[in-house]
Amino acid sequence: MFYFDWTFWLLIPALIFALYAQNKVKSTYAHFSRLASSSRMTAAEVAEEILKYSPASDVRVERIPGHLTDHYDPRKKVLRLSEDVYDSPSIAALGVAAHEAGHAIQHAQ
Repeated sequence: MFYFDWTFWLLIPALIFALYAQNKVKSTYAHFSRLASSSRMTAAEVAEEILKYSPASDVRVERIPGHLTDHYDPRKKVLRLSEDVYDSPSIAALGVAAHEAGHAIQHAQ
């Protein structure tokens, strides 16, 4: 027999909020990935420039497959940018690269 607990109902709003937040992030990223930055620098160049003048200057920037699979690996000191972010001059890609560079700087401090 299935046991029904009233706290199950607490999960439903949390699930709805999580789905809403995920959709909002994806749609915002899609919108700003169509807008190029005025500097025309790629996300990889921006990440390298940020890292060059920070305590995390020894961090490498690499390309990885996937969509929005960007991350900083503190064990190997590597900032990995997904294929669609790495060479993109879009505002969204630059924001992702700067965000990941921020993780590397936090780790260095």
